[in-house]
This record gives sequence, C-alpha cells and structure tokens, in this order.
Amino acid sequence: MARLFLKEMKMKTVFCRSPYNYDMDLASDKSGLSCLDPSLTQQQFKEESDINTIVDRFMKSGVLPNPINMPQFVDYEGIFDFQSAMNTVRQADENFMRLDAKVRARFNNSPQEFLTFFSDPDNAGEAIRLGLAIPQAVVETPVSAAEPSSKTE
Repeated sequence: MARLFLKEMKMKTVFCRSPYNYDMDLASDKSGLSCLDPSLTQQQFKEESDINTIVDRFMKSGVLPNPINMPQFVDYEGIFDFQSAMNTVRQADENFMRLDAKVRARFNNSPQEFLTFFSDPDNAGEAIRLGLAIPQAVVETPVSAAEPSSKTE
C-alpha cells in the first residue's frame, strides 16, 4: 500500500520558459496565427487615412468636426464684472488652443496676436488661405445696358 501511495505522489514537473531554455522563434511559429489568405486591405486609401493628411485637409477646407466651433471675433461689450471677463478670456484661450499647431505657430502661440490679426480687414485673404475664415459669396446684380423706357399711349 505504501508503494501505491508513492506512485500517486509523483508529480509532473512544470516547464517554465525563459529566453535560455527554448527556441523562441519555433514556439512563436507553433503558437502564432498564420494568415495565408490574400490581404483584403485596400492600399489606395493609405494616404486618405493618414492622420497628417486628414489634419492638412481640414486646415485647407475649413470643414470642422461637429463638436468644434470656428473661432470668432466677438465684441464683448456687455461684460461688467471680473468673473465674466475671466471666463471670456479663458474661453478665448481654449478656442485658440483648439486650432492646428501650424496655425498657432503662425501667431507665435499668442491669442493676442491672433485677435490683432483678425481685427485688421486687410488680412481677410490670408485668413481664408489659412482656413480660418470662409470666403463671402459675392452677390452680382444684373445691370441692364438699356434705360427703362416709359411708353405713353
């Protein structure tokens, strides 16, 4: 009976892997996933899905994602107390920081330079080029060459 008990007591030893006692490449090949099917990735969308291209396209087109609003120049004439003024300055600073890093660098990362730039109407062309302003549609009124004649009959 003692021998039976000793046979049951024999345990298997557990193999603990370390970089020194097995071939890692062989184990990786045995346990890894082998995908031999042809790739379904469409390479023509590589440029379109690059984050740098997305940001550059956004800066050129001026089309913003829904949660972000275009920066705007607003007259804050109705601010009379310190708390309202500080909240307005904080909001303006947050809106400036949402701009692209290239645009902020153009204004030396200064919201003051940004506001000074927009207060000058001569900068409208550059603001449109930077994608910060939307070009205004020019409404053309038809001009007739002939004078309206009055017929008296």
